Amino acid sequence: MHRSLRPRVEQVFKNSDNVRNLTGDLFIGDPQAWQACRYLCGPPISQEDLWTLVGGSKFRSVPANLADATAEAIRVVIDPVRFPWLEEQRAPTEDERETAILATTVLWAAQQIGTERRGEASSRQESLTAQALSDSGLELEESRTAVQFIDDMPRGSYSRERRLAGAKCDVPARLLDGRLLALECKVSNGPKNGWKRVNREVGGKAETWRAHFGSQALTGVILAGVFDLSCIKAAQTAGVIILWEHDLEPLRSFVASAK
Repeated sequence: MHRSLRPRVEQVFKNSDNVRNLTGDLFIGDPQAWQACRYLCGPPISQEDLWTLVGGSKFRSVPANLADATAEAIRVVIDPVRFPWLEEQRAPTEDERETAILATTVLWAAQQIGTERRGEASSRQESLTAQALSDSGLELEESRTAVQFIDDMPRGSYSRERRLAGAKCDVPARLLDGRLLALECKVSNGPKNGWKRVNREVGGKAETWRAHFGSQALTGVILAGVFDLSCIKAAQTAGVIILWEHDLEPLRSFVASAK
């Protein structure tokens, strides 16, 4: 990971005169450079925060009309500890430059590794959940068409990553008794992260689905990792069914009995 990212960081340093001239021209010449530049900041700025600062529109490559705004948003929060030469208005020493490149690359690599691990964990959870539904007698429906009405999904079926009433669901299922079971998969490495993933993300979707589909919509979450007990209780109080990745037998039993 470090080896693949370092050249991109070095290119940013080269094209911006060691970050001394970070302007919109950098992104005109390399619209992808914004990803590396996010890690010049202290702390690194998230994609969502940067999009908000430059006008709220999401992009994969910096549009030409947002190049100056993107440069300004990054420039004002560049880490002064990593880049002491900026405030002193001088060129960096070789040691300062090397240290800054290394630190920036490590920050970026650490974030990328974390993102990849979460993606792998999420994919594993979704596969295990799908297998549990299949074991319970439901059939995979390949369609990814958005579901606006419960009958858009046949009874006795499940799908992978599909929109329900505008909100993405990891594994939606239509039980044989006609109810809609929306299953979300969440991994957490700590209590604070758990609150965000369960109570904000899943809880918010559960409210949306109940409001749209009524009492025929059930929401469940398959969990793995570290979650605060109060987080679990709050989710249950909000009507979210709690399930655990390491033991999906309750899910199998519930689905098989819903006839």
